[in-house]
Amino acid sequence: MSPLARSLAAAVLLTLVPATACTGGKPGGSGDSGDSGGGTLVQGDGGAAVDCGSTVPVITDGPWCTYLGMLAPEPGEPEAPTLRVDVAVHDDDGDLDYRATRLWYDQEPYGEIDVDTARLKERSLSKASDRPCGTFDAPAVGDKVYLRADTTHLGELYDWGVQVSDARGNWSEMAIVTCAAPNPDGTQP
Repeated sequence: MSPLARSLAAAVLLTLVPATACTGGKPGGSGDSGDSGGGTLVQGDGGAAVDCGSTVPVITDGPWCTYLGMLAPEPGEPEAPTLRVDVAVHDDDGDLDYRATRLWYDQEPYGEIDVDTARLKERSLSKASDRPCGTFDAPAVGDKVYLRADTTHLGELYDWGVQVSDARGNWSEMAIVTCAAPNPDGTQP
C-alpha cells in the first residue's frame, strides 16, 4: 500500500473512532463511573492499536459557569442565551485525547443532581488531541448549553453536573455547581 493510501486509510479510521469507541449510557446515579468498557482505539499511519489503560478520569477543579451571551447552536438557527460549564480533568493513562461529556442540570439548587429527573446534554466521543497515552491534564472540559425561555427559567438558579469520559468509556465522578441560568439577553444574572 502506498504511503498516500495508508494515510487516507488512517484518516478514515480516525473519523470512525468517535462514533464507535464509546457508547456509554446513562449512569445509575451521581458518582457512578458508568464504565461501559469501550474498545481499543486504532490510531496512526500504520493502524497500530493503542490501548492506554483503564484509569478513570479525575476532575481536579471546578466546575465553573461562564456566561457566553447570545449564540446560535447551529448556523442559521436563532440565537439563545448560552452558558458553558467546565471542569479541569486529569487522566493518568492519557486517553483523554478522545473524550465525551455529560452535562446534567435541574432547577432544584441543593447541590445534588437526580439523574432520573434532570435534563441531560451529552456530547459524544470526539478527538481532542493528537497525543494518546501518557499523563494528561485538560484545564477546561465541558459543554455549552443553549437555553430557551419556554423550557428554562432564565435568570434562576440551577444545579449543573459535569462528567467526563475517556476514550475507553470510563466516566469520571460527577462534579456539581450551582449557578443561575443566563438572563433572556444572555448576560449573567
